[in-house]
Parts: sequence; C-alpha cells; structure tokens
Amino acid sequence: MAWQERNHPWLELSDVHKETTENIRVTVIPFYMGCRESQNANVYWWRYCIRLENLGDLTVQLRERHWRIFSLSGTLETVRGRGVVGQEPVLSSQQPAFQYSSHVSLQAPSGHMW
Repeated sequence: MAWQERNHPWLELSDVHKETTENIRVTVIPFYMGCRESQNANVYWWRYCIRLENLGDLTVQLRERHWRIFSLSGTLETVRGRGVVGQEPVLSSQQPAFQYSSHVSLQAPSGHMW
C-alpha cells in the first residue's frame, strides 16, 4: 500500500483521447513513467497504449505511421515508417481491433504527439 501511495502520480491515468475518422476509431492512453537523469539532463519517459478499431464494413490495413512529437522544452521530432511495432495490422469484420503499446522520451515533463 505504501508503494502505491508513493507512486500514485505515475499509476494514475493521465487522459484518454479518442478520435474517429472514416469509421476508424483511435484511442490513446498515455502513462507517465518517471524522470531519469541522462548526461546531465533530465529525460521524462511516457508509455502509451493505442487501440485501433474499424467501425465500418470495409477491411483496412495500417501501412505506415507518421508521428510528430513536441516536447515543451521546444524540440520537435518526426518519426515516420512502416506499420507499428513491426506489424501492419489488418482490421476487418472478423478482427476489427488492434492494440499496442510503446514509449517516448521527452526533454520536458510534458508534450504533445500527433
């Protein structure tokens, strides 16, 4: 119990973000993991879970991702590539959802991803 009370801010859900575009719902839940000092600078770690849901009748495939990661320290990073976590999931009526998690480090305690 003491561990939970001491780490309560890290265990608390920060937010749940949902957006639906062309019958694809994307839900994102970020989790603050903590701060570490690295090469005389603080690095703030966030984990995020992403759920993709196909709400329509057409089968779709996630082929690539394009992230823009802005840290409140003023840095902007772009990440682009094939699929997510090594996969290019197909969302169909038989398998309408795909979920994965990953992490990001920031130079400030907070930031934005889109």
